Amino acid sequence: MSLYASGIIRIISDIELKHLQSGTTVANFAGGINEGKDKSGNYIKNAMDVEVWGKSAELIAENLKKGDAIFVSGSVRMQEWADKDTGKNRRKHVLNVQRFEFLPRAATEQEEPF
Repeated sequence: MSLYASGIIRIISDIELKHLQSGTTVANFAGGINEGKDKSGNYIKNAMDVEVWGKSAELIAENLKKGDAIFVSGSVRMQEWADKDTGKNRRKHVLNVQRFEFLPRAATEQEEPF
């Protein structure tokens, strides 16, 4: 069973584009999720690693940059690996984007939570 998610994320890291030996392209970046404000009026900051494959990865890398927002939908998956230094198992959740839509850029700069 996998978790399916969709929503607007803000790109909060540089987009890393890799071309694998198989010819497949993958883009990785961190996506900030705006969850509103807490009781004190401070923005709740949350982020998730995002990966996009194939032609979609190339389109995102060519047309977006850190600070841009994008609408995405895809599955949330857990990645697991052994830490090189400690040998302990590590894991994190990654949003694997299957569909996306470009969003218009704001005409003026406004305060953003990320």
